[in-house]
Amino acid sequence: MGRTVAGRLIALLIAGSLLPMSVAAAERGVEYPSRPITLILGYPPGGASDTLARQLAKYMAEDLGQPIVVNYRPGASGNIGALTVARAPADGYTLYLANHEITLHKKMYGHMNYDFSKDLAPVGMVVELPFILVMGNHVNVASIQAAMDLARGRPLSLSCASTGLGSVNHLLCEALQKAAGIELLHLPYKGSGPALVDMIGGRVDLLFTSLATAQPYLNSDMARCLAVMSAARLPELPDVPSIEELGFMKAEGSAWFAIVAPARTPSPVILRLNRALNNVLAQEVLREALASQGFVVPLSNNTPEALGTFMAAEEVKWTELFEKRNIGGVQ
Repeated sequence: MGRTVAGRLIALLIAGSLLPMSVAAAERGVEYPSRPITLILGYPPGGASDTLARQLAKYMAEDLGQPIVVNYRPGASGNIGALTVARAPADGYTLYLANHEITLHKKMYGHMNYDFSKDLAPVGMVVELPFILVMGNHVNVASIQAAMDLARGRPLSLSCASTGLGSVNHLLCEALQKAAGIELLHLPYKGSGPALVDMIGGRVDLLFTSLATAQPYLNSDMARCLAVMSAARLPELPDVPSIEELGFMKAEGSAWFAIVAPARTPSPVILRLNRALNNVLAQEVLREALASQGFVVPLSNNTPEALGTFMAAEEVKWTELFEKRNIGGVQ
């Protein structure tokens, strides 16, 4: 009997000694996730990123078996949100819905103490989306050609809004000025939603934004679409010419959204998140919903490694444009 009791005590002691190992295993992703996940968004509610984040959170929560809460941290072209995630615990419970702005933070926001290539780990691409050029109804011209003629005759008379220095729409404003030989007044906002509100109010003239963000305003005739930033016309806007069709510039203005996590997040956690992401993107109902909003879903090779390679190439491409346009950062 004594041996039996002693044996049980030894078993309990062994089990207790293994408990930290079990906790460590859970942290490595064996039992991940075991509690709600926060998805940080670097822009305010109301834009395409907000719509995408809420849809993504809903479907991925079903796959992962835990709620995903969208948390808004706007400012500095999304880099405040990215910095928040870079400093978060590397356990997979704080994620960031990133876009190309994080690849330019060293150029534009050098005062922010993080490095996306070292402090953030790629999980997977979510969507790409071609931008469109919209104009307020208060501008008394009927086409992009007429708008460019107006800008040439009166430099800085037309304003071009963006979601901040280094944002896709800011870079497209710069690219359009270079291609058309014009000068536009750059007006930075915290998000496309507020910029469109000011456009409706006659305080902003032009804005490069996504179809998902602008669609309600276009449907209600509160703004006009002058061109789509793609090689061909969009099925959702068959009557709107592409920027290449118009001969102004190349269609290099696609935005993208991807999920990243803090660096040093355990590999099993990254792989579980990547699997969940690809699982939900394969669902026809979500693919159709995203396509109707102008989003393009990745079809294959959506791995963390592929995303890392893509983001590095984005940094090189847009940094070159900044240098050619002599755009300074916010130091």
